Amino acid sequence: MTVATATNAEFHYVCAHDMRVENPLNIRLAQMWDAVHDETQGQLEVELIPWGAAGSSKVSLAKLLNNEIAFHMVSGMPLSTIVPVAAMEGLPFAYRSEAEACSIFDGEFGNLLRKEIVAKGLVVFPSIWPQGFNQITSSTVPIRTVEDLKGFKLRTAQVPYKVDLFSSLGCDPQQIYYQAVYDNLKSGAASGQETPYLYVEMDKFVEVQKYLSVTNHRLGSYWMCAHPDSWNALPRKVKDSVERNAKKYVALFRDDMVKTNAEAAGRLKSRLVFNQAETSTFVERLKQNGFYNRWRREFGEKAWSLLEAQRGPLP
Repeated sequence: MTVATATNAEFHYVCAHDMRVENPLNIRLAQMWDAVHDETQGQLEVELIPWGAAGSSKVSLAKLLNNEIAFHMVSGMPLSTIVPVAAMEGLPFAYRSEAEACSIFDGEFGNLLRKEIVAKGLVVFPSIWPQGFNQITSSTVPIRTVEDLKGFKLRTAQVPYKVDLFSSLGCDPQQIYYQAVYDNLKSGAASGQETPYLYVEMDKFVEVQKYLSVTNHRLGSYWMCAHPDSWNALPRKVKDSVERNAKKYVALFRDDMVKTNAEAAGRLKSRLVFNQAETSTFVERLKQNGFYNRWRREFGEKAWSLLEAQRGPLP
């Protein structure tokens, strides 16, 4: 149970995530939980555990499922290991803008995913916390077309969907947990990685990479989840405070990420060699290798059709 601790709060819970203390995610979460603490007169106190200190994504997700931690900002990729359809947030070239993606995930398509998450025994909040579109960085060669990915040692999460995605593009995926990415890039165990602009800078990948290829190939986001036992133990007025403040601070976070990714991109242009990748070659290779058809079958026709109903035909 997650409430036992030496504080004066009636409920003392833990909220874990993978990002650094200075990341907008941690900053907005800290503000959110402070607001809840104040509104509930200290009845609920939530301790933030950033930068994977609760364990790698797989470990921290297991802890959430076991109620060892009450709240967790779960990235869609590790979440897909128990809810496969959650990987659709990272469907390559499925979303033309972050605003479009948020609208889709806030609607019926997102409701379907949330229903699947609930079926696995978790409480999930209504809005995703988007990180932005991922770009590819490299220490060896610029990635201009899909041909440049042949045999490319790209770091990827320990998630079957992502391994298949980058294998289908011709990469040699290196499965490395996030907090070890910098060291593996530095040693050459991986030649590149894929994250939004802000993370390239904040997580210091810029120090061990030479090229940045603008690809916008997939969206990353977090789902705010809770264990039902911890959540249901809270009085209704405390739940109301959490829900109200989660809605407020996810909106602020979305604005933060649009702004900070754009600002980071501007700064990175003086430190890395930028190029615009020919992503049409990526899409064509994925089609040739059956990636979209394979995962359409895996995700199911209902989810695929709901997504297309909101954004039009997928690649």
